Amino acid sequence: MGGKNKQRTKGNVRPSSSGRAAEVLTREGGVIPGFVGFDTTVTSELSYVPAVHGAEEIDNLVDADFRLVLRKLSKRDVVTRLKVSFRTVDYDRRIREATQIAFEQLVLKVRRSLAPFLKSLMGHWILSQCDTYTPAASAACQAFQAAFSPAKQPEALSFCKEEILNVLQDILLKETANTLSDPQSVSEEEREAKYLRVVTSSLLGVKRLLSLLPQSERVLLEPRLAELLNSGKFWKYSKHKSPQVRGAFFEMLCALCEFTPALVQAEAARLCPAVLLTIDDTDPVVLPPVWEAVLHVVSTIPDCWTHVNAKKGFLPKLWALLKEGGKGMAKALHPNLMPLLSKLPQQVTDPTLDFYFSFFTSLINGLSSERAVTSPTESAVIVASVVECLRYCIQQNAEEEEGQKKLRTMLLSQQLLPLLETALGSSSIQNGPLFLLVTEMLISWEKRAGLHGVGESNDRRDVFQGLVADFWEELALLFVRYTDSDGTEPQVLEGIATLLQVMRYPEKVNRKHAQKKKSVKICFSKPEDNEKTGIEGDDVEKTVQTVSQLVNERAFGSLQTQHFEDVVCQLAQLCLVHVNEKNSERHLVFLSGLLRSFHTPRVFTVNNSEQRDKMDMKNPALHFLLERVVVWLAEKGRRNTEHLVEMVFSSFNCCSRQETTRILNHITTMDLQWGIILQIIQRSCADAETLQSCSDWLKGSVLGERLLGLTEELCKVGPSSSSSPSTNSHSWTLISLVLSQHHNNVPLIGEVYMEKILERLHATLSETKSLSDAGNIEPLISFICDVASTFFSSVQDCLLLVSAEELLLTVFQHTAQDQTHTHLSDSLIGKLRKVCVAGVQSLVQHSEDQVRENGFLHSAALWVKNQLLTWVKTPLLSGRLRGVWEKPSVDMWKFRASNRLPAHLCSCALLGSVARTATIIPCDQKEMECSSNFPNLRHTGKGNYPTPQLGLLRRQKNVCLFFVFFFSLFPVSQSKLSTLQVLSPTMTKEDRAALVALATAGIINWQEDENVYGCLAVLLCCLKADTQVEEEVVQAILATVMEWRNSREDWFLFSSDLSKTSAEQLNLTVEMMRFLSWLVAHCPSFLGGNQWDFVLCSVLAWLETASENVNSLWSPWVQLFVCENAALIVKLNQFFASPPPDVLDKLPSELADEWKDFFVDGIYNLLLPLPIKITDESVFPLVVLQSVGVALTYVPLKQLTDNSLPARFIADQKTNLPEPLQTLLNTLCPLLLFKARPLQITVYHLLEKVMPQLPDFYLKNLRFFLLCMFSSPPASLMVILSTCEELCENILTGVQVGEYAMVQPLSVEYSCILGYLLAWKLLLTFFRSSPSHLRAHYAQYLKRSGSLNKLLLHLFKLMPETPVYPGQGAETKETKTFFTENLSLALPHLACSVYYSTVQDLPAMVRLWWNSQEKRVSAAVEKFTIKYVSPILSAQEISSVHSSTQMFDSMTVKARSAAREVIATYSVDDIFIELVIQLQQNYPLGSITVESGRRVGVAVQQWRNWMLQLSTYLTHQNGSIMEGLALWKNNVDKRFEGIEDCMICFSVIHGSNYSLPKKGCRTCKKKFHSACLYKWFTSSNKSTCPLCRETFF
Repeated sequence: MGGKNKQRTKGNVRPSSSGRAAEVLTREGGVIPGFVGFDTTVTSELSYVPAVHGAEEIDNLVDADFRLVLRKLSKRDVVTRLKVSFRTVDYDRRIREATQIAFEQLVLKVRRSLAPFLKSLMGHWILSQCDTYTPAASAACQAFQAAFSPAKQPEALSFCKEEILNVLQDILLKETANTLSDPQSVSEEEREAKYLRVVTSSLLGVKRLLSLLPQSERVLLEPRLAELLNSGKFWKYSKHKSPQVRGAFFEMLCALCEFTPALVQAEAARLCPAVLLTIDDTDPVVLPPVWEAVLHVVSTIPDCWTHVNAKKGFLPKLWALLKEGGKGMAKALHPNLMPLLSKLPQQVTDPTLDFYFSFFTSLINGLSSERAVTSPTESAVIVASVVECLRYCIQQNAEEEEGQKKLRTMLLSQQLLPLLETALGSSSIQNGPLFLLVTEMLISWEKRAGLHGVGESNDRRDVFQGLVADFWEELALLFVRYTDSDGTEPQVLEGIATLLQVMRYPEKVNRKHAQKKKSVKICFSKPEDNEKTGIEGDDVEKTVQTVSQLVNERAFGSLQTQHFEDVVCQLAQLCLVHVNEKNSERHLVFLSGLLRSFHTPRVFTVNNSEQRDKMDMKNPALHFLLERVVVWLAEKGRRNTEHLVEMVFSSFNCCSRQETTRILNHITTMDLQWGIILQIIQRSCADAETLQSCSDWLKGSVLGERLLGLTEELCKVGPSSSSSPSTNSHSWTLISLVLSQHHNNVPLIGEVYMEKILERLHATLSETKSLSDAGNIEPLISFICDVASTFFSSVQDCLLLVSAEELLLTVFQHTAQDQTHTHLSDSLIGKLRKVCVAGVQSLVQHSEDQVRENGFLHSAALWVKNQLLTWVKTPLLSGRLRGVWEKPSVDMWKFRASNRLPAHLCSCALLGSVARTATIIPCDQKEMECSSNFPNLRHTGKGNYPTPQLGLLRRQKNVCLFFVFFFSLFPVSQSKLSTLQVLSPTMTKEDRAALVALATAGIINWQEDENVYGCLAVLLCCLKADTQVEEEVVQAILATVMEWRNSREDWFLFSSDLSKTSAEQLNLTVEMMRFLSWLVAHCPSFLGGNQWDFVLCSVLAWLETASENVNSLWSPWVQLFVCENAALIVKLNQFFASPPPDVLDKLPSELADEWKDFFVDGIYNLLLPLPIKITDESVFPLVVLQSVGVALTYVPLKQLTDNSLPARFIADQKTNLPEPLQTLLNTLCPLLLFKARPLQITVYHLLEKVMPQLPDFYLKNLRFFLLCMFSSPPASLMVILSTCEELCENILTGVQVGEYAMVQPLSVEYSCILGYLLAWKLLLTFFRSSPSHLRAHYAQYLKRSGSLNKLLLHLFKLMPETPVYPGQGAETKETKTFFTENLSLALPHLACSVYYSTVQDLPAMVRLWWNSQEKRVSAAVEKFTIKYVSPILSAQEISSVHSSTQMFDSMTVKARSAAREVIATYSVDDIFIELVIQLQQNYPLGSITVESGRRVGVAVQQWRNWMLQLSTYLTHQNGSIMEGLALWKNNVDKRFEGIEDCMICFSVIHGSNYSLPKKGCRTCKKKFHSACLYKWFTSSNKSTCPLCRETFF
């Protein structure tokens, strides 16, 4: 139609171009074609028109689900496309991978039906198989293999070869980044990335095509490939800026050289420079294919060097590359050097001497490069390359010709030996494969020289013999020069010893250095094949053999030449001279290293040369030991003796077993340092062979007596001890070693001596009991602990030894004794405990008969019994708590002497355990057998029972009842009560029934003995153990208690001063409370009207007493009084909340009303101020706060809203709440910060009940409602929130988002963070309870204040990285997390709960915050939310739609759980609208997507507006999906009612305040929302109508 801004000519009646096109189509087809999505047929229904002609038939044949998948291909977002997983080309690599996976499934479905489309598919299929993203390429290859078997693949490619090459050639020669992608819709970065990826895949695709095609088809394809090679653009890829493209280019050249050699030779003029002059491209992606191409070129094109100037172009780059060690790519570069040498013609290598000198000099210099120095792998590869190239060069130049002689001499003297000399001073090269490779090369030379008995040709044998001789001659000179010098570093001497050791035992080192590595394959030609090169055939990969394979093919031998031993003897003699003349320690260490590998008689003969005439030369090694080594060991002041010990064992290789034993016995008796003996024993245990040769000495009497004497010396204790055990660490280590070291479960030393050593250790440990106050014995006990621990944990069946069991028993006694008597430190007690545990574990695991006479367990039990009897000869707690009972005071209970349990309480607990164990004895055993289990326990009580009771006891045959009755614990005194309380739970029902009878008798006959507290306490112990009691007994006891109310009211402590009350009186009252609690919980049907009045009135009176005695809570008995009173209140609340049906009919008719109308009000008027009173005192026990808090959680809402708390108001506080409710908020909110967790949680539960009621009070007053629209949530709560926010920010300032901040419980920080999270939990409850229009204003307040942003940052520092609920195994799909379980109010769980509530109630604000965060934070938040929150929240949203009872006129809502979709269908008259709401994977962080379903009778523009409105509501409103749908439905209803949209927000109902457009313009008559106009005026700074631009009045 021309330019957009052109004025149309007046009177122009010519239709537009689109109109003309429609007219033409009508004339040609006869029917006006419908646009995509609409049909032109005149029917009552609109139908779908596909975008492709003829697709109607296809669409009808395709499954509905598959059609849905294909439609979603048009979506632009990655997530949707990834879900459909069927896209052939895409920018996102995940899409490409998913596409190939889906394509494989499609191929398996259609199978042969794929054939008609094969030619159009195959080109892109090959591209996909060469995708730069390996998983995508692998998936494409799997799809290809699924379509074609290996035999059919060449046929399929041959069938489509022309089409494949057309696609690849077009991409390589014609396409650009702008032609492959649309510049208007795709960014430049994505276009370029796609172009590079496609070009790379195309180059690799040519290689793959050639490798899969048969040879005959390759020949047919050569003319087409020639067209590609003739293009200048193709050769520019060798210099492309992308390494991927360059690497793929050279890989393709390799394939061309391999499969089309004739074609390559025709293009040699361009191919050879492109390859041979690019060897300095060291990019990791490019270098391997470049060097593979180099080897292919020099093998395929014989005249390749005529196209390249090797002297000026190739070699200088090679030398520079080698000097830099391959620039970090030695692993890929250096294995190619030897094959390259084999293919270099003479024209390149002349002059030969200079060429090889430069080559090896550059190659060896590479070892000094920065990367080779820091990387052992790079260094090892370079060394291997040097040796194999040197080996190849010598092998190819093994003739007598003068030039070859000079070359060999140069390689030996100027390359190999300097390299070895460098290695002697470099530990990194020594640790590499150099020494092993040189040894292999020498063995190869010796074999060729005939020194291994292998027949060789005579012409070369002399050459290699001379070569070997020259090598050893120059190597000897090198070694002698360093050995004879005083300034030689020890590292150099160590290097010489290491080299000689490798040469001596190469097979050991070969196993150590064996590595699996990919290397170029090498094969050395045989001597008779001197006319052949080292590389045979044209295929580089098939013509060579790896060095490791070469080594493995032959039996690994050792050096056979006499020169080797000559060098060693010469060096040993030099070392001896330096040791004798200059006392050189370095040479002594070097000599030890030599003898470690060379322990031959000749070497020891050389070392004894000075005394050769004076001694018997039958065994020179023996004389060397006696005359040399032993003397060196005996020298005073020698610190390092390890090398001398090694020298001793090197000499033993030439000694018989008897001589070895004789020498070791001699050394043992020399009074050497114990550290030397320790080293000798450790060395003898190094291997089985050495241990066998030294076993006679180890088990002999000489060593055993010496060790026993050492133990005696170490175990001297008391004032007579000569030295501190801390100075004898070597000695203790030696004792530990000989006791714990076993071989095949046989002791290292003689068993007799091991027993004696253990006996001495046991005796010493026993002596320390009486010497605990004499001197410092802790180091001695510590050393014994170390020895015993090692012995028990390492020696199997160690406790079969009597002495070992005695030692363990003594350790146990030290552990179990009272620390106030032993005076041992905590650390030493801990060490003793570990030793005891190790010994018992060994006993349990390895001993079959664990309990036997005089065994450990039996002895330990007897000892425990004796210790227990020392405590129970008088009643267990007699006198221990007398001061507490009689004279309780503030000072006594504010002071803590120790955090350990006293010994008498430990004994009491132990007695309970013994009694429980005794109950498992069968009752059919004899009476004496039962009673004999606990002899002498009669001392636990006083007095005797009469004969009838004793007979009852004997008939029961129960140990516990025997204990209770026989020893007369009734009447129960204070000191006997705890014993009965310990024993009663273990009794049988009959025993407890008898005990209940005695206790009941004592209660009923209270007038005879008013000490009823004990009887009541024992009765409750039995009742809590589910003892059956008849109703008459309960009624009798309750009647007795009610009688006390009349006759002994002082026992109830009503209106008493508890600070002046004795502990016994308080405990009696507490037991009465416990009894009443038991009655309410278990026997409420037993209670009549008067009895209920007694219970309820007593509770109220006790609570009043507790409220009056808050200042007495320093006493634990008063604390117990308050706690039990609160527990009784809880039981009453639980009962009246849900009384059992069978009890409900038996209750007095007026009881429930009295409880609700009178007692509840009285109880909670006293209970509600109680926590506040407690916190005002200096002592606020947490246990009381917790008990009172549990009782307060049952407070009815009415008692909270109409409370009688003292009025508390804050100046300038704007509120519409009733005075009691505002007082409650002002009183309780500050307590959220109180440093007492029980109080914080109690306040939270109270306020949680109130919060949902506050919005109703705000809405009752219209004036205050308008004020609320511009104010904050409850001010009292926001003040606390603001205070906590600052404190939390200071606490968590050093923690990053995503890190878990561990907060120490009971700390100030913990209380602060707990209060902060609880305050937010309350605020979110208030927010959730508010109507939608109020929520919008509160959300704006939170946005302005920034509080929510800070909260979210804090939450991701407080939530654990893995919020798994504790007590579970590994994380699985069914794992319980803090988001799936009920809130426990632990700090991590609470943080997770607050986050869940936040994303549930404020999704829009959380989404806005997430989008504003930096990438690291947003990624961490999204990952956490997707894994733990989104699945639960999405399921809950879908479930709420399912279970919603909200009904809409004209609209139905249903949900699909599996697809996470909600479908809303709106229908009015002839109008039908369907919307699909889909939750994202990262919901609610990601926006909710609204997709269009079916629609009928709605204009397109209106349809788009409604979809936009719904999407806006769901994205920006802080509510659920149902609330968003309700808002949208109201908007549509208003539209159909005739109310026009606001022309600012294009919505009928405002998104925030839900108002209608009411402010109209006098000029254009359009109406607007007030809020929209306000925003328009403030943002535009104008007062004009947004539509007509006239002044708005």
